[in-house]
Amino acid sequence: MDEEDESADLIFSVEEDLNRKDQLFSFRKDQQLPTKTYHAKEQQLLQEGKLGSSEFSAHLRKVVFGEHQDESACLILFRVDFATVKKGWFRFRNATVEAEFEHVTPPAANDADNDSNNDDDDDDEYKGPLIPKFYPELVRGHISSAAETYGLGFEVPLSPMGGAALSAGYKITSPREGLHLVHGRLMGNPETRVKWTMNENEVSKGGIYEQPTFAVVVRHVREQPFAMCLKIKATTYGGLPVTGKGGSRILFKASSKGHQATENKPAKPTTRLTAGSFEVGSQKWTSSNAEPEAPENLAAVDLESLTKMRADLLSEQGPGGGP
Repeated sequence: MDEEDESADLIFSVEEDLNRKDQLFSFRKDQQLPTKTYHAKEQQLLQEGKLGSSEFSAHLRKVVFGEHQDESACLILFRVDFATVKKGWFRFRNATVEAEFEHVTPPAANDADNDSNNDDDDDDEYKGPLIPKFYPELVRGHISSAAETYGLGFEVPLSPMGGAALSAGYKITSPREGLHLVHGRLMGNPETRVKWTMNENEVSKGGIYEQPTFAVVVRHVREQPFAMCLKIKATTYGGLPVTGKGGSRILFKASSKGHQATENKPAKPTTRLTAGSFEVGSQKWTSSNAEPEAPENLAAVDLESLTKMRADLLSEQGPGGGP
């Protein structure tokens, strides 16, 4: 009788945990968010996240269209609110905030490109949005100091039978310093993303700053739309990650400001001629030769005066600033 190979083949079925996979990869770039058009009268929601009593949300605060070094640009201010009911185990010890911008091609322009010949294939110049300026770049908060003591001890028995033992040891005391840190840096090539990292003061252990405000200047194609997407991820002191899942992708577009007829209602009909306009009674006509209002120079804007990040972090109420 021939010997047969009696080895058994073990087959295991691996079940994919789709819920866990979604949690681990919810911070990916390809996560789809609903797109909403920017409205000047609303503080639109960019991102939000929650885990138990630890939560955060980010909203638009201010948007200004202007120019940066003679190119069309947009200044965007947004604030993130970190909130915890209990400061201890559930406080946020660190967080990352990433803003990404992308060019949006209008449907009409996209159809025209598909119908045209590909004569400009050699022109690889990037014409989408770029980030020439952002804030804060690096802000260090109050420095807190504390003395930490480390001890080392050991025992040597005087007899192999047990009983008395000789004890020895020593202690080392060393100073330790900590500070609240906010560090921003450009990412991508071309530079279409900016990412801020926030870390709590490891000595005072008071959590990260609860209401940071961030500013980004974005250069874009004149009168062409672009979109902004915000991603936030924070970690509690207990090591639990909180990832933003709600919010919207915001679509921005600077409209061309033409001269339009306006109607006023003065108490008495008058006729008045001013520079660039002619007014009769309640109607006013503006000359097409009148010079339009100059766009705001965003390169000269003081972003610290808008965000007050350095002033807030170094104030007495800032992280680690109290007694």
